[in-house]
Amino acid sequence: MALFLIFALLVAFIAIAFALQNDQLININLFVWQLQDQHLATVLLATSGLGVLFGLLVTIPAFLKREWRISRSKKQTHSLEDQLLAKQQEVESQTRRASTLRHSYQNLLQSLDLLDNTTGFVSDAAVSRTTRSLLQQMPQGQLPSVGLLLVQPQPRQSLASDLKKEQALWSAVAQILQHNLTVDAWLFSNNQGLFTCSLTGLDLKAVNQYAETLRSVLTNEPVTLSDGTQTALDVNIGGAVTDTEHPTTDERLLIAKAEESLALAQKRGRNRLRIIWVTD
Repeated sequence: MALFLIFALLVAFIAIAFALQNDQLININLFVWQLQDQHLATVLLATSGLGVLFGLLVTIPAFLKREWRISRSKKQTHSLEDQLLAKQQEVESQTRRASTLRHSYQNLLQSLDLLDNTTGFVSDAAVSRTTRSLLQQMPQGQLPSVGLLLVQPQPRQSLASDLKKEQALWSAVAQILQHNLTVDAWLFSNNQGLFTCSLTGLDLKAVNQYAETLRSVLTNEPVTLSDGTQTALDVNIGGAVTDTEHPTTDERLLIAKAEESLALAQKRGRNRLRIIWVTD
């Protein structure tokens, strides 16, 4: 504002100086009109003012159009923000419902003694029955696909057969996997460092992306144990996916193919993953 005021005063000073130095009288002719004995400075300033006015008149439509576009963009932005907020609230609500339902299932499984005490996951003894139940829902159209991931983390440094430290490591890994668990997934553990994840509704590409996410969160940074020590991991992941276009009703085949994929991933080296379609 101060800069604008200084500029306005400077223009006024120049105009006054121009008027004082150009006070000659002139005659003006415009078509049938005639003006006699007009000051040169007054004429020049008047024509300059008219030029500025015409310039403003020309720019006003563009200015109004720009302001209208800005106003419309703001309204669209507010509308999108409201929609995004509503979607976020809907997702949070669904996540809370899923968490509550999962917690109730966990309590039921705990009462049935089906949970691994170290990780809090379902014992891998239930993998076969769970997979069979999921496969039975596919022909009925309730599930578009079923997948299994076998996650095999290995510490880069030997734990020297320290059972307590191994259990602390598997517990820490379990917490990381639980934090990155999708809504339609369950985790199983054999209490010896092998984790199984059942997935529904994901195609092969999505399962690969999810497996890559799990591998990244376990290998990008060392895992912190409950005593504060850190352990770097190598992680191999194998998996198998079946859907209505690649169907199977045999849970043993799906599990066997996932185990085969894990073995191939381990054979290829450290931090490898392999996911395949399964058909009878």
